[in-house]
Amino acid sequence: MQLKKWGLSALAGVALVAVAAVAIAQDVVVDPAIATMTAEQKVEAREAAMKDNGAILKSAGGLTGADAEAAADKLIQHFTDYPALFTPDTNGVGGTEAKPEIWANFDAFTAIFAKGLEGAKAMKAAAAAGDAAAYGAAMKTIGGTCGECHQQFRS
Repeated sequence: MQLKKWGLSALAGVALVAVAAVAIAQDVVVDPAIATMTAEQKVEAREAAMKDNGAILKSAGGLTGADAEAAADKLIQHFTDYPALFTPDTNGVGGTEAKPEIWANFDAFTAIFAKGLEGAKAMKAAAAAGDAAAYGAAMKTIGGTCGECHQQFRS
């Protein structure tokens, strides 16, 4: 009888972990509203997202649990959306600091976003696991990708 209870508890625990892993691993899709945006709206949206990322990274070190996961979710969405916000028609839109090299080296440019996305996913997984060290390391990775992109592709 005791073994059956333990077995059911273990099975329930494994199922819970599997559901959590699937939730973390699910792909996030590009915001469909981006497809209907003008070039100016895309520039505004990407600038707002980058400012939001900066604010998130400044405050995320003090977050735990669901708040930390929610912060990571925002970063995941932003890094997913960024390539769609840098369409060729946004090149040279007034006031942007985006260098023309973005569109000449788009694969290298979007590879940086892919690194940021992986960092944000690692941040979420660490938050879900309550692993403060991995969470902090993921935040550093994301900050590094922001710096890498700005050095190469921002005037």
